[in-house]
Amino acid sequence: MKYAAINYDISGSILFRKLRKLILTALMTLVLCPLISQNQLPLANGFLEDIENNEFQYWSHQANEGGEATYSIETNDLVGGSTKALKCEVHSLGANGWHVSSKSEYPFQVIAGQKYTVTFFAKVEGADSRQMKLVFQSDVSGSYQGQNIWITNEWQRYSHTFTVEHSSDNNRVRFWYMQSDITYFLDEVSISPGDRITFQPEEKHQTVDGFGAGIKRRTEDLYVLNDSFREQIEQYCFNDLEVNMIRFFVYHDLEPENDNDDPYSLDESQLDWTRYDSDPNSWRTRYVGEALQNAFSLSVNGFDHVIGNCNSAPAWLKTNGEHNGGGTLISGGESEFSEFLVAFLNGMESRYGVEVTAISPTNEPDYEVSYESMNTTPSELSGILINLNTRLSNSGLDHIDIVSPECFRVESQNSGTSATNYINTMFENSAVENAIDIVGTHTYADPNHNANWNALKVAANGKPVWVTESANLNSTDQSMTDAANYIKWIIRGFNEGGVTAYMLHLFYEEADNNGYSSLVAWTPAGEIILPKRYHSFKHFSNLVKKDYSLISSESSDEDGVFVAGFISNDESKVIVQIFNEGNEKDFSVDVPLGAISVETFLTTNNDSEEFSSLGINEIDYYNRYFTTTLPELSLTSLVFDIDESLSNNESNFVNNNDFQVELFPNPVEDQLNLILPDYSNYNVKIFNLQGQKLIDRFSDNKEVLIDISKFQKGTYLLKINSMTDKKTVTKKIIKQ
Repeated sequence: MKYAAINYDISGSILFRKLRKLILTALMTLVLCPLISQNQLPLANGFLEDIENNEFQYWSHQANEGGEATYSIETNDLVGGSTKALKCEVHSLGANGWHVSSKSEYPFQVIAGQKYTVTFFAKVEGADSRQMKLVFQSDVSGSYQGQNIWITNEWQRYSHTFTVEHSSDNNRVRFWYMQSDITYFLDEVSISPGDRITFQPEEKHQTVDGFGAGIKRRTEDLYVLNDSFREQIEQYCFNDLEVNMIRFFVYHDLEPENDNDDPYSLDESQLDWTRYDSDPNSWRTRYVGEALQNAFSLSVNGFDHVIGNCNSAPAWLKTNGEHNGGGTLISGGESEFSEFLVAFLNGMESRYGVEVTAISPTNEPDYEVSYESMNTTPSELSGILINLNTRLSNSGLDHIDIVSPECFRVESQNSGTSATNYINTMFENSAVENAIDIVGTHTYADPNHNANWNALKVAANGKPVWVTESANLNSTDQSMTDAANYIKWIIRGFNEGGVTAYMLHLFYEEADNNGYSSLVAWTPAGEIILPKRYHSFKHFSNLVKKDYSLISSESSDEDGVFVAGFISNDESKVIVQIFNEGNEKDFSVDVPLGAISVETFLTTNNDSEEFSSLGINEIDYYNRYFTTTLPELSLTSLVFDIDESLSNNESNFVNNNDFQVELFPNPVEDQLNLILPDYSNYNVKIFNLQGQKLIDRFSDNKEVLIDISKFQKGTYLLKINSMTDKKTVTKKIIKQ
C-alpha cells in the first residue's frame, strides 16, 4: 500500500462482541486478513461488557498459595463509554507475585518475530500508585514476557508492545496484582498486531503559545519585487500558514549617537527610523513597518506575539565601538540600553501602529560572528535584564514580555554556551528569574538531534520555553530529508523540552546557490519555492492553535517514529502528529474517547502529497484503535473530532450550548422520561450501537415518555435535535 489509508479495525465494536458468542470462528474468517487457522485477535470480551452475574466470560481469576482476593464487577466511576469494569480487592499476596491474578481464557495465535501491543485502562484504590504486571505468554517453553507498570489512582490508558520469539496458537494475556490491601480496577483490554501509537488526552502538559518565524533583514529584498509577486509570497507566509507569531529586528542605529547624557530623558529628535520606513529613494530603508502591517492584514487568526529582537546595542554603547563583530555592553551602560529599547517599543506603536508584545535584548550572546552581534556573558546579561525589567515597569510597559537569552543552541557541555547553561547560571539570582518572562533558545549545532531538551525544561523552572530561531542553514535541499530536521526539533522540543512556541528562522528570503533556510523562497527568475519544510510546518501551525495543550503520547516503535499529541482547549479536537523517518510501516493508532470522526493530513516526498487531506472517516463509538499505513519518510496528522457527550458517564443531565435535557431513570427498565427545554419542536431518536435507528419521533411537549420495555438489555444512543434552533445533544442510555 503506497499511500496512507485508514482501515478501521473492528476490535472495539459492540456488534462484534455480541455476535462473537455465537459465530466467533466464522466471523473472524470473514473479516480478518490475512486468514489464520484459529483464534485471531481481537481479544474476546476484552472490554468486559459481557459480564453478567459476576460470571466473567473468557476471564478467570486466581488467588493461590495463601493469596486472597475478591473479584467483582464495578459499575460506578468508569472509563467514558464503559458500563462494566473488573474489580479486584487484594487482601493478601501469595507466596509469589503471580498467585493473585486475572487471565484471559481466550487463546490467540501469535507469529514469531511479530510485535503485539497490549493496551488497557486501569486504576488503583487505597494508594496513589501501585504496581501491576502485564504478562504475555503461550504454551511454548521460554515464551514468558512480563512488564511491570505503575498504576495511578485515576483511570489511565496503559500500553506495552511485546515482540514474540515463538509462534503459538495458544497465547494469552494475564495481569498480576502485585500489592496487598489495594483494590485494582481493569477495563478495556485490547491487543493489536504490530506497533501502536498511544496517547492520553487526559494527561495534559504545557499550553501552546503558537507558531511563526522571523522577517529580520529580508524585508528589504522582498519589497523591491513587484507588488503582485510580493503579495503572493506574503499570502503563503501569513495567510496559508495561519501563524500567530512574528519576529523582527531592533536596529542598532535607531539611536546612532547618544541622544544626551541622561538615560532617563530621551531626545526623540535624535532617533532615526529610516530602516523601519517605506522610502524607495533611501538605500537604508527596510520597509519593516509596512511588512508588519501587511502580515497582520493577511493573518487568519491574528498575531498574538510580535517579538522585537536586538542583535546589538548601538555602537556607541559597546566596547568595540561597532555594531558588528561581537563586543559587549560598556560598563554601566545598562540604563542607556534600556532607554534605547523602550524608545523602540514606544516608537513602533506611535509611528507604525505596531504593538510589540515581547522584547529580547540579545541574540545568540554566546556565539561570536562577524555580522551585527553582541557577546554577553550570563553575568553581563543578568544586569541588562534586571535593568530592563525595572525600566519597563516604570514606563508603564510591564505588559511586554522579556525573552532571553536566545542562545545559539539548546544545550551544551561547554558552560559558557547554550540556553540551558545561561539559564542555570542566571536563575541563581532571583531578580533575573523574575525579570525573564519567557526562556528563548535557538536550535543550531544539533545535527544529530541529540540535544538534551529536558535539561532546558528543568532549567526554565516552569517558565514558558520558546524556540525563536530554528533552521538548517544554507541548505539547498527542498525534500523531506531537510524537513525531517524541523519536524524532529518541533516534536522533541514540545515532548521533552517543555516548549510552548516554535519559530523558524525566516518566513521568506531569496534563494541563491548558497541555499536558504526560509519557509518560502523565490528565485531571481520569478519562481516561488515551497519546500517540504513549508508543508510540514503547516501540520503544526494550521492544526495546533494557541491554548491547545500537549498531551502524553508515544510510539511503541522507537526506531524512527516520532509522535506528538495535542488537545484543543474546549476538548473538541485531539491532534496526533506522527513522523515516520524510515520505511513504510503499519501501525495501530489509539482512538480517543468520544471520537466521532478523524481527518488525515499527509506530507511525503511525493509532489502530490504536500499538506494533503485524505478525507474524513467516521469512527464507531466503541472502537478504541484503527490501523493505518505510514508511508516512507512522511508526516501524518490525525485530527479527531470529539463529541463530549460520548466521552463521559458523569450525569443524566445534558447541557449543550444552553440546550438542556434531563433524562431519568438511567439505567432504565421500561419507561424513559425526558424533560426538554421550552422549544417548540424536537426530534427524538434512539439507535443501537450498530447504528440501527429504533425510535424516530417528533414532539412539541416539554415532557416526553418513551417506552423501551421491549428493547434487549444493553447500551443505546439517544439523540435529541431541537428543530427550532438546530441544537443537538447525544446521551448514552443503558437498558436493564
